[in-house]
Amino acid sequence: MLVRLAYLVVIMIWATTPLAIKLGSETLAPVAGLTLRMALALAVGCVVSTVCGFTSLALRRNWKLYFAASISIFPNMVLVYQAAQYLPSGLISLMFGLTPFFTAVLARPILGEDLLQPRKLLAIGMAVVGLVVILQDNVLIASEGALFGFGLMLLSNVLFSGSALWVKKLNATITVTPFEQSLGAMAFSLPGLALFWVYGTGIEPLTFTATSLGSLLYLALIASLVGFAAYYYILQHMSVDTVALVPLITPVLAICIGVIFLGESASWTLLIGSAMVLLALAVHQGLLSKPALKPATELVSPVPEAKS
Repeated sequence: MLVRLAYLVVIMIWATTPLAIKLGSETLAPVAGLTLRMALALAVGCVVSTVCGFTSLALRRNWKLYFAASISIFPNMVLVYQAAQYLPSGLISLMFGLTPFFTAVLARPILGEDLLQPRKLLAIGMAVVGLVVILQDNVLIASEGALFGFGLMLLSNVLFSGSALWVKKLNATITVTPFEQSLGAMAFSLPGLALFWVYGTGIEPLTFTATSLGSLLYLALIASLVGFAAYYYILQHMSVDTVALVPLITPVLAICIGVIFLGESASWTLLIGSAMVLLALAVHQGLLSKPALKPATELVSPVPEAKS
C-alpha cells in the first residue's frame, strides 16, 4: 500500500513541478529560486531527520553515492530552470519523459549492460520523429529562445540519466534509506548551486510575491523533500517497467495543467508530436506487448524525474 501511495505521489509531483517552476520564475531568477529551494529543503530535512531519529549522513562512507545523486540536481536542474524560461510547462514534462531513451544509450558505458534492443532502437527513432514534429510548431518556434530551451532539456536528460545509472550501480554495494540519499544529494549540490548563483548570474535583491513564495515552499517541501524520497523509494521497491509508466502519465497531466492554470497553448502540431513521443515510450518499454506491472525482482537500470 505504501509503495502504491509513493508511486501516485511521484506522478502528481512530476506533473505539477514544471508549473511550479514557471510560477516561481515570475519574480525569482532561475538559479536563485533553485538554490533557495534546495537550501530550505535540506534545512527542513535535517530537522525532520533529527526529530525522528533517522540515520544522519555518513559522508566518509557514502560520499560517492551522494555525489552521484547530486548531479541530478546540480548542474542538471539549473538547465531545467533555465529551459522553463522558454518552454511551456507541458513540453518540459514531455522532455523529462525522454529519459528512458538516454538511459538505454548510457547503460552500456556505465553499467556494462546492452539495452539497445531492436525494439528500443525503433522507439528512439519514433521519438526523434515526434520531436521533429514538435519543432514544426510555429507558435513554439516563434517564441524567443525556444530552441535554446529545447537543447537545455536534451542536455538535462543526459545528466539525469547518467546520474540515475551511476546511483543504481553504487546501490549494488551501498545501501542507504531514500531519505538519507535525498539529503545527501541536496547537501552535495548546494555548494555548486551557491557558487553558480554568486559568480554565474550575480546576486540581486530578492523579490517575493504570494505566488513565487508559494511556489518556493511547494518545490522545497513537496517536490524536493517528499518527491526525492518517494522517487528513490519506488526505485528500490518497484520494477523498472512500473516506474517507466510515470513519464507516460505525467506529460498528459502537465499539458492539461498548463493549459488550465497558465493559459498555455496546445496546438495540434504539439499534441501530435507529443503523442508520437508517448507512443515511442510505450514501444520502448514493451508496454504494447506485455503487462506493464511486474514484481520488483530484478536489478536493472532506472528511469526517473524529476526531475524535479
